[in-house]
Amino acid sequence: MTWDLHDYRLVTASAYPGMMAPLTQHPSCICVLSGDADRTINGPVAGLSLEALDGVRRRWRFGDVARLADFVPKVLADAPRDDRPILLVPPRASTAWESAAAAWPGRVRVAASPIAVVDPIAEDKAHVREALRRLGVPVPEAVVLTPDAMGFAAIEERLGSPFVVQSPNGAGGQGTYLVTDPAGLATALTAHPHVERWLVSAFAGDTTINVAGIVHVDGTQLLPISVQASGIAELGFEFGAYCGSDFGAAAVAAAVREEAFQHAATIGEWLREQGHLGIFGVDISVSGRTLSVLEVNPRIQGSSWLLSRLEGERGGPSCLEQHLQALLGRPLGATTRPAAQVNPGSHLIMRWSGPPVVVREVPAASAAVSALPKAGITMLPGAILARFTGDGQLAGDDGRSLRATTTSLVERVRSGFEFTLAKM
Repeated sequence: MTWDLHDYRLVTASAYPGMMAPLTQHPSCICVLSGDADRTINGPVAGLSLEALDGVRRRWRFGDVARLADFVPKVLADAPRDDRPILLVPPRASTAWESAAAAWPGRVRVAASPIAVVDPIAEDKAHVREALRRLGVPVPEAVVLTPDAMGFAAIEERLGSPFVVQSPNGAGGQGTYLVTDPAGLATALTAHPHVERWLVSAFAGDTTINVAGIVHVDGTQLLPISVQASGIAELGFEFGAYCGSDFGAAAVAAAVREEAFQHAATIGEWLREQGHLGIFGVDISVSGRTLSVLEVNPRIQGSSWLLSRLEGERGGPSCLEQHLQALLGRPLGATTRPAAQVNPGSHLIMRWSGPPVVVREVPAASAAVSALPKAGITMLPGAILARFTGDGQLAGDDGRSLRATTTSLVERVRSGFEFTLAKM
């Protein structure tokens, strides 16, 4: 099997189109499916979005974009004849995308690890924590509890205060709460009445780093470390919710980097044994020189597009292209290959946290500000309002606050919007 991407046609699928760059600019890309609309898509590439279809921008859930799958056969029929097989590229596999690929004409393959491999890892944090513990990877002290066993006093006595409660299948920090008192615990339980078991962990530190890698058939390519931005209220996020990444942050000590890479290599080998190929990410909490692995994401990450761009600036192959090549069987030629250096770069997402509104005025886009909705779109709570990109740090060293210059930029962009309440 060839792993030259020019021998395929690419169809990408993601919550927002930028998540798949630079694949969306690859000469082989023929269609971009997304939740949010992307007005940068042009030329021979077809761009289909739920935002354009519905007139609404929301926080898209995994699988929502599969609604667009029925439109792809027409895109293929209208395109010039091309007998190359199609690679359908979602962040990770799902039943909906497998069904879509089976229904499209021609030879179609979902470019992702099998559902049976990734679902237990992506959907069950408690399962992954136990697997990591058996591997000797440091994880926070934790316990799995049913809702009726979630007593604040007993948890505080065992794990200390504050502690973290998580829905085992939450993604992007959703369903994650930092609990400091009985009222905070009650809030988490009330917000998720259908959760049957909770992962309850000791709080492991204010700073979270991410180490990514690419699993090949014969080894793991490690990727540069980033500091994760999360829970920044000015951007519309609560505790634990992912809102950006910073590559090249000087705040990560050399000893921390070295240990983090060691754990990522161990996890990459474990994922390979499970049958996973392609990109993965490891979230690690840092407190001084103490590291605790929080979770493993066997999928394309929200920072993969930025890392791909930074790799391209150095003349190297992008991690998203390497991801597809690994899935196509390209060997690495080594058990572990260290991460290459990249230029500094960061991005942040701002979400709408108010009631449903209709956008009336939109601030100007720029190299630093993108992903803006257009006038007339209805914004629902949680929808992306803007994305900020920079060559330096946008957030503080711990990823929990904004730098002064970023605060000014956010306020300027926010003031450029005008809304009216939506009639729902």
